[in-house]
Amino acid sequence: MLQSSLAIYRYELKKSFSLGTTFLWICVIVFPTILQLLINIIGSSLPDEFTGVLMVGMIPGAVCLMTILSSMAPYLNTELEGNTWPYVAVRPHGRTALMLGKYFVSVTRSIIAGVLAIAIVMPTLNLNESSSHVPLAIAKPVVNAQPLAKSELQDVTPNGDVNDLPTDLSQDTALPLWLALSMMVVLSSFCYSTLFCLLGTIMHKKPMILAIIYTLLIEGVISMLPAVVNAFTINFYLRSIFLRAMNWNLTDLPDALSFINDPNMFSQATTIWDLISLTVLSGIFLMTAHSLLLNREYHVGETL
Repeated sequence: MLQSSLAIYRYELKKSFSLGTTFLWICVIVFPTILQLLINIIGSSLPDEFTGVLMVGMIPGAVCLMTILSSMAPYLNTELEGNTWPYVAVRPHGRTALMLGKYFVSVTRSIIAGVLAIAIVMPTLNLNESSSHVPLAIAKPVVNAQPLAKSELQDVTPNGDVNDLPTDLSQDTALPLWLALSMMVVLSSFCYSTLFCLLGTIMHKKPMILAIIYTLLIEGVISMLPAVVNAFTINFYLRSIFLRAMNWNLTDLPDALSFINDPNMFSQATTIWDLISLTVLSGIFLMTAHSLLLNREYHVGETL
């Protein structure tokens, strides 16, 4: 089965780089850069700290999703419309090999697209001068420091200088923006590929329609609701992991974004538990899709 999956992976990956598909793929990759260049030229009233928010919405949230949508959602529909499904279904472990092979093609293309988009857009970003990698935090934590007497400062620092006071290392160091985005690209590629694999298996006749509706309704709207139901979405865990990776403080936002201050908008667990939750969700999606693919009967005429 492994050799069959690798053979399908190599064939489908080579096939996916046809002229027309590659042109559209490149257009999706360069879209965040074009948008950022327009923002730089026209100017924007948004503060620089929202650069990371825009990039995480455009690259993992748009470039990767569009790539996965076009490659993973119609994986079964393509075989049915191309009249190749009977040849796949009669081979030993043919259905499993088909699903795994196309799954890893989707992951590979999504990661490549995300990494290229990050590499192209990074030189166009107007980042914080103090760090060429990380924009300013969304809100700086307020420190209520009491004035210390000279004698007290000498007990803490040799020179009695306030600048020599030890730094509080209780907060985790923020990752560079490019590294945090790369991490989101990898996670979203693996997780959303399992989701679209399931959606493409459930509704193989019109997989693109179901995938778009599900993404907009569940991953877009439901995941933003401050309720327990958002814990069943991938977006909920991805944005929580990204928030911790960037070490952002959301305690002093504008009124238009005050709803984000709700603690239910983000996972209150650790990053390790969020990764475990993503693994469990992805495993459920993939196993459900595999079970349906093995036990359902598909006919070529159903797609017409």
